[in-house]
Amino acid sequence: MPASTGGIAACPICHGPLAVEARELWCDKGHRFDKAREGFVNLLRPGKSRKAVIGDDADMVADRRRFLDRGHYQVLSEGIAELVRDLEAERPVESLLDVGCGEGTFTAAMLGALADDDSPAPTRMAFDISRPAVKVTARRAPEALTCVASVIDMPVLDHSVDVLTSIMAPLHEAEFARVIRPGGRIVVVSPGDSHLAQLRQVLYPHYRPHDEQVALTESLDVVEQRRFTSHVHMGSAQELHEVWGMTPYRWNTPLDGQERFAKLTELDVDVHFVATVFRAV
Repeated sequence: MPASTGGIAACPICHGPLAVEARELWCDKGHRFDKAREGFVNLLRPGKSRKAVIGDDADMVADRRRFLDRGHYQVLSEGIAELVRDLEAERPVESLLDVGCGEGTFTAAMLGALADDDSPAPTRMAFDISRPAVKVTARRAPEALTCVASVIDMPVLDHSVDVLTSIMAPLHEAEFARVIRPGGRIVVVSPGDSHLAQLRQVLYPHYRPHDEQVALTESLDVVEQRRFTSHVHMGSAQELHEVWGMTPYRWNTPLDGQERFAKLTELDVDVHFVATVFRAV
């Protein structure tokens, strides 16, 4: 039986369509990929660090999961869900791809906002290069095909995606253009200029606001932009450790910034995200 089933997943080896069954994926050329017991599948191309520890490690994923479960970024979960609902009202979202899905909090919010997918093949897909993150996403968003994959070589069929989302994740213009359908929407969420400003003022001696420029604006038309903002109180050293541990701050905070940070027991911070919507020609 041919593997062309109407889904959006592509074989990472031959790039043909993948059929998705309960425990494995396969293509017409006989390439097969077993699902892990947690429900996700590794679709990194063989030889592309399939065995290496890449992406966010288990500690970063655990910190992010605990922090987000506290509701500190609820404004983004609610905002991105509303945005996806509005996109579906404009044009049916037959397929959605969440690029760099992390541990799935925002994936689940978006999928919950969409009409039920009654297609026999998966048309909701989420991936991240971090295996620990994808394990969590598979539990949080079981209705999606969840996989380990890279943004520079996405296991997705050409021109198959209605809505592509990239939330605080790496961008790849050529791959986005390859998989998006004509008239499809690309949603990029990035930090607003004041995001976690109070924390960054503690960590870095020469604090500068986030740059809100999105690289894709050079080649695609922006059709909409929304801001999601709130002010949150982190009331314990544990919460502060979580937000520090889930971000690149853990790798690039200078020693004096770490010393100032270690003295904190609570902090009020601004949460600020910018969602930019592009339309493919």
